[in-house]
This record gives sequence, C-alpha cells and structure tokens, in this order.
Amino acid sequence: MLSAASASVAIAVLLGLNALPHNQLARFVAATGPSVLEQAFARPVVPRLTLDLPTDIAVPLPPGRIVGDYGPGRPGPTVRSFKLRGSSDIVVIAFAPDAPAVVAPPVIGSDAVAVHGHYAIGWTVEPTSLNVVRWTENGMTYEVSSRSLGVHDLARLAEQVR
Repeated sequence: MLSAASASVAIAVLLGLNALPHNQLARFVAATGPSVLEQAFARPVVPRLTLDLPTDIAVPLPPGRIVGDYGPGRPGPTVRSFKLRGSSDIVVIAFAPDAPAVVAPPVIGSDAVAVHGHYAIGWTVEPTSLNVVRWTENGMTYEVSSRSLGVHDLARLAEQVR
C-alpha cells in the first residue's frame, strides 16, 4: 500500500511541475552550427568500386583460412580473389586506403598504363614474381596483382573492375 501511495505522490508532483509555466531553454546546437550528422550528410558521397569482375571473365574465390581467421564473409571486403576462366591464373583486387595516391608525372612515357582513364603505376616484386598495378580513382587507391599476368595484362583486366 505504501509503494502505491508513493508512486501516486510522485506522479502528482511530476504532473504539477509540468503544468507550471516555464521558460524554453535556448538551443545550444543552434549557436554552434550544424550537427555532426548534418555535416556528414552534406558531404558528397564518393563512388567506390565494388571489386567485382564480370562472371564471364573470372570466378570469385571464396575467402579461405588466413592466419587462423576464417568464417563468413564480411560486408564490403577490401580484398577479393578471382580465378580467370579458361586458365589457372589467380588475380587479387584490393582497396589500398593507406597507400599514397597515384599521381601522373608531368611527362608521361609511351609505355604508361591507365585504368578507367586514370594514370596507373605498375611494377614487379622480384623475389616473388608478383606483378602489381595500382591507380587512384575518385580519391580511393586500388590495386590489382597476379603472379602469372604481366603489368599490361593486369591493366587491361583492371579496366573490367566494377
């Protein structure tokens, strides 16, 4: 009985305080500018490639066990592996967010490589015979690599990345 009476008194006090006239507090957010969410939504969204190759060119390889970690695929993978149809060639496509942006030099040689109309750099890692092509598109750096395809073949393949 005592708890019902105390709950009734508490409700009456809250209703009484709410019924009294009170001043509206000034909004603190209005004085400081737009909120963090408003600023985030105002920024333009930069389109990103989804690291996919057409299915008539390559078959995606499922993520395997890497350094003891395995399990279901994560949303928006940053590394994708593909096996090219009609061969045993494996190609790896990756986001390289920590890599510096690839910028075209003032004078571009005749053997320069381009992907989606953007200047790309290509090199071979000698100890592992890994060929790599890297380019920057819409502020994001991407990389395609393979042990069996050359730099120019990788650049042509990178044109197919969506």
